[in-house]
Amino acid sequence: MAFDCGIIFRFLVAALATWRLAFLLAREQGPWNILSRLRHAMGHGSASELLKCVKCVGLWVAVPFAFFVRGDGWELVVIWLALSGATALIDEWTRPPFEWEESKPAGHSGGPGDGEAR
Repeated sequence: MAFDCGIIFRFLVAALATWRLAFLLAREQGPWNILSRLRHAMGHGSASELLKCVKCVGLWVAVPFAFFVRGDGWELVVIWLALSGATALIDEWTRPPFEWEESKPAGHSGGPGDGEAR
């Protein structure tokens, strides 16, 4: 089996394009707020849920890009799933880090000496 650098390049380009398009559809407003209006118009059904998650959108957006990478039969299915997985990884890598914030009880100012007997 020969090592083909062209297919690797095509896969990397397709992975980035898949993530970009999935991110655009799921999280961005788009020009003239078209995409946010589309998500809002879909309501709260299962179809609208598919447009709220980059990983979900990436699964379906990856289909045409799998044909771009090339392959046939089972190879095409594996490329499709790999592109979808790359989209999920990129989405996780680009998320802001988790920060823990403690909530204070109501009426608690959190200043020094609060709650201490004087």
